[in-house]
Amino acid sequence: MAQIHNGAMLVNDVLVFSNPISGKGKGKAIAHRLASALGEAGLAVTAFTQRASSIDRTQFGASPLAAVVIGGDGTLRAVTERLIDVYDDSTMPPIAVIPLGTANLMGRHLGLRWRGAPSDRIVAAIRRRRIRRIDAARANGRLFLLMAGVGIDGQVVHELDAVRKGPIDYVSYVLPAVRALAGYRYPAIRVTIDGKRRFGPKPGIAFVGNVAEYGTGFPLLKHARSDDGLLDVCVLPCASRGDAIRLLMRAAVGEHVDLEGALYTTGHKVRIDANHDVPVQVDGDASGHTPLEIELLDRRVPFIVE
Repeated sequence: MAQIHNGAMLVNDVLVFSNPISGKGKGKAIAHRLASALGEAGLAVTAFTQRASSIDRTQFGASPLAAVVIGGDGTLRAVTERLIDVYDDSTMPPIAVIPLGTANLMGRHLGLRWRGAPSDRIVAAIRRRRIRRIDAARANGRLFLLMAGVGIDGQVVHELDAVRKGPIDYVSYVLPAVRALAGYRYPAIRVTIDGKRRFGPKPGIAFVGNVAEYGTGFPLLKHARSDDGLLDVCVLPCASRGDAIRLLMRAAVGEHVDLEGALYTTGHKVRIDANHDVPVQVDGDASGHTPLEIELLDRRVPFIVE
């Protein structure tokens, strides 16, 4: 039987997206078990294991009850971007995240404890549909949910991307971080927020996003709220390897925003540019170089929570 929600007809169809290599290959098995449990609960399942961007929009259905994403933050971002392309605010299915990546920042941010949870618990949450809507943003036209970084942070992620082969863990970042510290040249950057220049041009590292914690667990955007309709922006002077190491140590205890010359503010549109190509990371993925244009998407993404 269909349900009515906000004027839209909901069919009992659940979209299940899984990254088969996430969790060292566990994603496929979890998707199979969950699909069986959903079927036993009387819900139809449409399952996908291919890249979300390659799925034809005709395969999604008119207004699904929910979408389940099994994988890491990168998989979640790709699936969410495709869902936003297909559905408007009234028909966008709420997303249930089963985290299987390295950092799993969104799952942690939402307080989800579904990794390893029995399938019937997840099915119950889907049927209950307790929803939390959060902000998202577009970075040079591409969706992001968590945080973008410009500077040596981006360089570390680019170094990892150059050598990555399959699933990663925190140890995977050690050699890329060493290479980034050894070779990065700390070019000057400029940061413009809502049309007003707020930083630079001078060497620095910039973070823009909707959640407080970075993949390391450090509260880089310590005042961020994911549902306040604002992007948090933190820009830190950083002109040398020594500066970068000191910033890392201060960030570990949340004291980086107190440094002389630091900028912490909020806005709706952010532009970061430079006279040289400065590496960018978005949600932990290498995402080209400056210039970077970021625009807020206010409370655009619905998530299922417990």
